[in-house]
Amino acid sequence: MPKPPIPRIPLFALLLLSSAVSAQQDTTTLQPVTVTATPIASPLPRIGRHLQVLDSAALHGIARPELSEILRMATLVDVRQRGPFDVQTDLSIRGGTYDQALVLVDGTPMADPQTGHHLMDLPIAVDATERVEVLYGGASRTFGAGAFSGAVNLITRPPTQTRGIFTLEAGDFEMINARVMQDVLLGKTGLRVAAMYGSSAGQVKNSDYGQEGAQFELRHAFGAPVLRVQAGYLHKRFGAQDFYSSLYPDQQEITGTLYASADLRKTGGNWDWSVRGYGRRHADLFELFRESDDHYRFENGYFIRGDADTARFGPTAFYTFHNRHRTDVAGAQAQLKRHWKAGVTAVDLHARLEHIYSNVLGEPMAEPLFAPGERDPFTRADERRNVALTLDHRYEHGRWTLDGGALLNINSAFTPEWAPGVDAVYRWKSGQSTYFSVGRAFRFPTWTDLYYNRGGAVGSLDLRPEHADQVELGQRMQLGTIPVKISLWRRQGRDLIDWVVLPGSTITQAANLTEVDLNGIEAEATFACGKGRGGAMYAYQWADQNTFDFRSLYVLDHLTHNAVAWWQQRIYKNLRAQVNLSWRKRMGSYVQAETGLAMAYPDPLRVDLRVDYDFGRITLFASAYNLLDADQVDRGNVQLPGRWVSGGVQVHWGSE
Repeated sequence: MPKPPIPRIPLFALLLLSSAVSAQQDTTTLQPVTVTATPIASPLPRIGRHLQVLDSAALHGIARPELSEILRMATLVDVRQRGPFDVQTDLSIRGGTYDQALVLVDGTPMADPQTGHHLMDLPIAVDATERVEVLYGGASRTFGAGAFSGAVNLITRPPTQTRGIFTLEAGDFEMINARVMQDVLLGKTGLRVAAMYGSSAGQVKNSDYGQEGAQFELRHAFGAPVLRVQAGYLHKRFGAQDFYSSLYPDQQEITGTLYASADLRKTGGNWDWSVRGYGRRHADLFELFRESDDHYRFENGYFIRGDADTARFGPTAFYTFHNRHRTDVAGAQAQLKRHWKAGVTAVDLHARLEHIYSNVLGEPMAEPLFAPGERDPFTRADERRNVALTLDHRYEHGRWTLDGGALLNINSAFTPEWAPGVDAVYRWKSGQSTYFSVGRAFRFPTWTDLYYNRGGAVGSLDLRPEHADQVELGQRMQLGTIPVKISLWRRQGRDLIDWVVLPGSTITQAANLTEVDLNGIEAEATFACGKGRGGAMYAYQWADQNTFDFRSLYVLDHLTHNAVAWWQQRIYKNLRAQVNLSWRKRMGSYVQAETGLAMAYPDPLRVDLRVDYDFGRITLFASAYNLLDADQVDRGNVQLPGRWVSGGVQVHWGSE
């Protein structure tokens, strides 16, 4: 069918761009940083992709400190939340699904082979974040199967100074947040210890949550080589009203994440090298019928509420156990780079082992495995091994920078895959640059895609890996002293994995779609004026295929319009304010639980505001999440909070 015409940019987006142009006077151009979300790290102007960098100054311009709120309010990532403040978040990039994006911490992948719903369970201290790199578009050539539609690389600040920070916040709906972090420098060794806690009764029914975590880091310089060891823990418990099914709305989920990594690298001279090992354990307890004092209790093999309400799927189909999963991921990676007269050549070898114990996912076990302190044993398991070899080369000649390479992937459960790609940049005399990229991406099904069969959702062992070919053309330029980026892209997807409801069926099943092609336009600008600094971004995207004879849960409900803006202003001496705006319009609809009617997603204008006042090393702050009380529904029937006001104090000590 013919492609829809590209609409005029909405008034909101025009206002963002016009405000950028009006801020040309009294501005400051920032020096580019070296970004690492590419095979060969380099300054941003030499990268042939749309790659956004949120530095520490930009991060301080976001009203809420949580990573999910930062990505929602300051990037073009489609952040689809079932709860605020990092409770539960799905990430989608350029119209992809939540399983097609990858999150990394200092270059280490945090993918969960069970499901992408746990991608944002990150045991990382938010105060340790130095910058966030967002790579738009498939990055399988760089990061492998997980980065089908893009990647988010969270860069933490190494503990190279003795300093600390403590934050205490309280707000509406019994909200309490507390964070503390201490860095210590002892000669060539730096140490970091951090802890965090958050809880709330929630704004709507069954939306209470509690989360706590801790992080440790050691950094030691052996001359040129530098060792970084990191470890973290995160525990979450949250009411999950309507999260994954409106037929059984009173849900609850409890997750736990353990993470550790060790990275030794040497840079400088003609040879760079690095070796890394990492491990991640994730435990997930999902209660389709919530077990707690004021919900269901377990009694004689059944879940009962009150005296007579027994949890069931039908008249005689009783709910008798919760979903329990434990995934373990271990990996080792080595990279070697050679700087020589023909450019830079990089070779990367990455081996990864993935394993799951479950009572729902995987193949039946010969003997059940009981975990200490748990009622239900693991009865199923699965394992797969993956090896990826990447060869990449960068060549520079005059104003040209060319990057080319390929990844070869061998997985024990699927046929071999490869992901070639080429990036090119031409830098004009005016300081502008034009870039072009073409590449291939792939993704393997998760264990949920393959095995899940409960509550009206059925996976399929017949699923094949999904693939996409993509092309991108972009321009970096200066409007006065304002850096502006514009990019156009197209992705042709094949065998895309989705959960669908076929005509005449009430079952939601996993399936490979034949083809979905997506196109998009993106614009980005950052600017400063006087004592203020801000940024604005806008994206429009559309699919060649708009209608199918089935209902799609994920692939076909992407954003069509996405606009964000942020501004940080020093108002008077020690008084400053941060304001964030987000407007989004989503394709598709969902079935409203109360009426059974198809409902369009709302297109809210969300405004977040924060005001800070500094008393030396003590900062008092007040924050308003969703100041205008906009109606927010990212996932069908899951109502996100309206206005949420909080305030607190932050104390710094040690080195600035």
